[in-house]
Amino acid sequence: MSFDFYLFDVNGGQCAATKLPNGKWCIFDAGKSADFSPVLHVRGLAWTNPLALLAGLEQPPGLYKATISHLHGDHLADWVNLFNPLPSYFRTVNYDSEYLRDVVTSSSPDSISLITRFCQSLQTGFGATTLITDYGGANVREMGLPVTVARALGGSANSRVNNASIVSRIDCYGTSILICGDMETEAWDFALTNSVDGAVWSQFVSHIDILVAPHHGHASGYSTKLMRLASPKTVLSSVASRDPSVDSRYSIDSVSGLKIGDKFYRSITTRSIGGHISFSISPPAPGSAKGTRTWSI
Repeated sequence: MSFDFYLFDVNGGQCAATKLPNGKWCIFDAGKSADFSPVLHVRGLAWTNPLALLAGLEQPPGLYKATISHLHGDHLADWVNLFNPLPSYFRTVNYDSEYLRDVVTSSSPDSISLITRFCQSLQTGFGATTLITDYGGANVREMGLPVTVARALGGSANSRVNNASIVSRIDCYGTSILICGDMETEAWDFALTNSVDGAVWSQFVSHIDILVAPHHGHASGYSTKLMRLASPKTVLSSVASRDPSVDSRYSIDSVSGLKIGDKFYRSITTRSIGGHISFSISPPAPGSAKGTRTWSI
C-alpha cells in the first residue's frame, strides 16, 4: 500500500498525519481551526464501513499513534477528538511543574483552560514510541531535549516550552520527513553540537527530503546547522492565513527544491496554497529504493 502524508491547514496551529503502508494512521500534533478538525477528518478517511458506524455496529476508528510535540494550545486544540477513542500509542513532553508554569505564563487564558483539561485527561498505560515494532513498512523515530535542558538554555517562558518539543522523523519508501515541532534556534544549535549526544542528533536530522519547518517557519526557529545537515528538497510550513513571518531563508539555495507539476517549490506553506498540503508515495518498483511521490497542493 502507499504511504500518505498530510500537513493540514489549521490557520495558525499545526497538525500532520500519516497513513502507514499497513493502513494505520498516526497524528503528529493536534491543532485545529474553528471550522476544521483534522482528527475527525482522518477518522473519516479511515472508516471502512460508514453505514455500520452510523448504525452503532462499529466503534469510531482509533489512531495507531499520536504525538503532541509540546503543550501550547495551538498544537493540542483537537485533543478531545484525539482521545476519543484513545490512540494505541501516545507520546508527549515528559513535563514537570516548572514546565507547566512556563506553559501557563506563555499562554492565553482560553488556552490555559484547554491545556489544564488536556493534562487532567492524560492516562497511564500508553506504550512509548520506542516500543512500537510495527509501522507497516515505515520507520518513525523521535527525539527531544529534556525539559530541564531546554530550561537551562534560557530565554522567555515561551521559548523554554518550545525548546522541549518532540521532533519526529519518518522514513518510508526512500523519503525522509522531519517534523520539527516549535524548537527554536538556540535549542537546535545546542542539540546538534553538545558533547553528550550531538552526534546522535546530527545523524537524526541528516539527509531529509521533506522538512516541516520549526515554529511555523518563523525566524525564531531557523537554524543554519539544522538546514546544513538536513539539506531538504523542500520545506513545508503550517502558518496562519495572515502570518507575514515565514523566514525567507527557507526558500534560498540551501533547499534544493522540487518540481511539482509545472512549478518549482523550495518552500510551501498552508498560507501560500490556501489549504492542506499532502502527498502519497507508492511502493518502489522492483530494484528501486524509492517510491514515486504524488503531491496534492
